[in-house]
Amino acid sequence: MGPAVVVDGLVKRYGGGPVVDDVSFEVPAGSVLALLGPNGAGKTTTVECIEGLRTPDGGTVRVLGHDPRRERAAVTAALGVMLQEGGAYQAATPREMLALYARLYPRAEAVPELLARVGLADSADARYRTLSGGQKQRLTLALALVGRPRVVCSTSRPPGWTLRHDRRHGRSSAACATAARR
Repeated sequence: MGPAVVVDGLVKRYGGGPVVDDVSFEVPAGSVLALLGPNGAGKTTTVECIEGLRTPDGGTVRVLGHDPRRERAAVTAALGVMLQEGGAYQAATPREMLALYARLYPRAEAVPELLARVGLADSADARYRTLSGGQKQRLTLALALVGRPRVVCSTSRPPGWTLRHDRRHGRSSAACATAARR
């Protein structure tokens, strides 16, 4: 089996200047890659190219062998995306949101097990607006995992994210982008 994600010579420009300039890497199946750098270094733009949300100005991107722009359906079916913020109805509970998202996938994770795995079993019936920041972040991770994706992308480091999660739960890989801290 080849790498889960391949980025080769990626270039993305905004306003004529490169934001991402000749970036290359591979994410082997069963591994985690973290892109580190200061704000404005192109981490989020790189992840958005992997997700198919941005079109590269140069180079190639492949997710499980598929072009995220040209083979959108194949990539979308295999990709889980952890949002930085938003996307949650304030009056809904984690259990309700996961049950709703689970209906979108033919082989969704079981909601009770997923709540336990991300540490939300005890707050599964709390309203989203009452959750702590860390609990909200764990819910966005659970929403990214509910469809059993083979690749997970995030523009922020998921709470408690380790390679152990990928290996134990059959994930191929994760591309994780975070800001470097001083």
